[in-house]
Amino acid sequence: MLPAMTSTEVPTPRLPRASLAAIALLHALVFGAAARFLPWPTFTVFSLLAGLLAVLHLATALFAVLGARLLGRIWRAASLVSLGFFFYFAYATLGSGLYVNLLYEGVGAAIFAASIAAFCVGVLFTVPLAWWGLAATGGLFRRRSPRDGERRAFLIGGVVVLSGFGVADHAGTARGARPEAVSADGGKEALGALAGLKPKAPAAEATQIFPTTPLTCDKPPSSFEGATLFATYLGPGPDAPELRTRCFQSRDLDGAVQAARAELERAWERGDATLDLVVKVRPIPDVGPLLGAVIVRPGIEGACDGARCLLPWQLFGLDAFTEATNVAALQAELGVTADALRRRLGSAPGGFAGLDAVETRTYWLRADGRLEATRHLRTGPRPLEEREVSAAVTDAVGYIAANQEADGAFRYSVDPFSGNVSNSGFSVPRQAGTTLALCEVANEIRAARAPAQKSLELLAGLEQTSGDKGGIVHPKGAKRRAGLGPTALSDIALLACRKHAGRKHDDTIVRLSTTLLSMQRADGGFSPAWDPATGQTVAGKDPLYAAGQAVLALVLWEKSTLPKPAGLKEAIDRAMAYYAGPYWDIPLRDFFFLEENWHCLAAKEALESHRNDRYERFCVDYMTMKSRFIQRPESGVDEDLVGAYAFGHVFPPHHTATSGFGEALAAVITIKKARGLPTDRDEETMRYVLGYLLRHQWREDNCSACTRKLRVAGAFSEHVASPLIRIDFVQHALSALNHGAAATGISGRPE
Repeated sequence: MLPAMTSTEVPTPRLPRASLAAIALLHALVFGAAARFLPWPTFTVFSLLAGLLAVLHLATALFAVLGARLLGRIWRAASLVSLGFFFYFAYATLGSGLYVNLLYEGVGAAIFAASIAAFCVGVLFTVPLAWWGLAATGGLFRRRSPRDGERRAFLIGGVVVLSGFGVADHAGTARGARPEAVSADGGKEALGALAGLKPKAPAAEATQIFPTTPLTCDKPPSSFEGATLFATYLGPGPDAPELRTRCFQSRDLDGAVQAARAELERAWERGDATLDLVVKVRPIPDVGPLLGAVIVRPGIEGACDGARCLLPWQLFGLDAFTEATNVAALQAELGVTADALRRRLGSAPGGFAGLDAVETRTYWLRADGRLEATRHLRTGPRPLEEREVSAAVTDAVGYIAANQEADGAFRYSVDPFSGNVSNSGFSVPRQAGTTLALCEVANEIRAARAPAQKSLELLAGLEQTSGDKGGIVHPKGAKRRAGLGPTALSDIALLACRKHAGRKHDDTIVRLSTTLLSMQRADGGFSPAWDPATGQTVAGKDPLYAAGQAVLALVLWEKSTLPKPAGLKEAIDRAMAYYAGPYWDIPLRDFFFLEENWHCLAAKEALESHRNDRYERFCVDYMTMKSRFIQRPESGVDEDLVGAYAFGHVFPPHHTATSGFGEALAAVITIKKARGLPTDRDEETMRYVLGYLLRHQWREDNCSACTRKLRVAGAFSEHVASPLIRIDFVQHALSALNHGAAATGISGRPE
């Protein structure tokens, strides 16, 4: 007979073993991976808690398998730590998400939604197993009196309420404080008093106006109860005008403006002056490195440590917004870091705490006395008319020509502020694509012909032959395989430039085209490479972009007067049938495609010589999908980003992605017209894209901060958060402007 239990005794439950071991092991793997692989610094509350939970869950799984007597205590400890992690995670994710939502227009809502999703994942991996563990081991509080339930409810409710207050308080700091001396219009009316002021030598040669070091005020803008106005200009120096920076602080804005006026009247020597008025200051919270990466808004906010400040356009020019993480697969370098900000500010190492984000309104006081507002060092919309587009195309050609090396290679990357050049990432497809873009405008812009011909010599010199075949191999003479992309795009450039270069490279064209034909598989697709040593193709998966380039090269070969084999037409038919059919024969076809722009260019080029209904519809379907990602006025984004191609509002849109979209859209407009389909919506979209590109191009009138070591005007940076210029950014934008203006009738010539 079993002994009777007293009223104060609690039965010891039989704890699960197999199921608990499996679930605990899964949780250990998840929390261990989060602590190890998420891009946190070595020691944070998140990484420490996640690592501790991983250890406790692993111990729970181990003791469950062994049937150890300590299982209940270990599982209970893991459950209590899980609940603590849950409350911390709720504060961190929801509070940070609300903070960024209040901080950003458009993008904030997307990040807040992402933080809610992260919170839900956190709930899934903390609450269920924690409640199960606590329930199985005697409850949150082991009941010893009738009032224990009330105490438990009071404690849990108090933690929830305090967490809610913490989240709200944390989010509320995003609003920041506007100096009382600054009006709602950002001080534009008061700064108008500076209009008409001119430097002493307005006609002198322009000099770069870009300070790389912090500007210093008498008092921190965060604590100064008045107006703070920064001025950057060229003043007198011992041998030549030198860069000067000044901070003017006054109890009222008019006082700061008058102090700036007196300084400029006395010492402004030449060029444009840049004025930055502080309109909002907020402390930067330590929200962790993930959300910390977007805690300072690119082009809108600078950073201060006390009285030392870097202005928004300085942080952009110093490439401070690409240091947090590098998503190599997406070519996405994103975000600020506390260490980098502190290093640039000359501050002691530490986190974001103690730093302030400072929002300014930036104005250029031109040498002719005009006062212009600027964003991202740009002056806003440009008129979408033939004259403006023609000037943009001419400037892009000028940049490319001025940045060509003696051997014909275009400078791969350029920093527009430091003037640093790198050719370490030289790419044959980008070299060939730039050459193609030059030849496409060479009829209207004769200055494009010489650099194009020089580049053709470089490309032709990279050919390696085997019998009647040839392939492009870089570096020259290397014992390696010739890729489909370099060979196809070089062939396209040679074919498209033939009307300007003559027949000099005809033999090379025929060999490259013959190689491409031999690389076609039986199903119509293409092998990824060709080996000049053996003359054989190399089997493998389709390389991104290259298949469409191969089809375009064969279409151009078919249209040319060059010798061609009897089976070329059938080969093009097989290729078009494959890429329009089984290549994307998946359920997601109506919703999602990868980068197939070159197929659209091929379909458009084939309109006169090789019509294929399914191939044309494939291109139309593809661009219908891509058009969903163009930001419109109703998309809720900053007006500076209308027309951009972007996957939501989270990351800065890359200019080259928008340009590539414009190239393909111009082709699909031509295809639709040939098919008798309406193009009004497409042409409206194209105008948004062209307007975006015009706003974001470097031109002489917005390049006062640009280096004078080499030409920058005509180029395109990566996006509004990174100043880096790469040759393919310029190539694709040049092509989009050229073809987009023709497709919409802006240029006055047919596409």
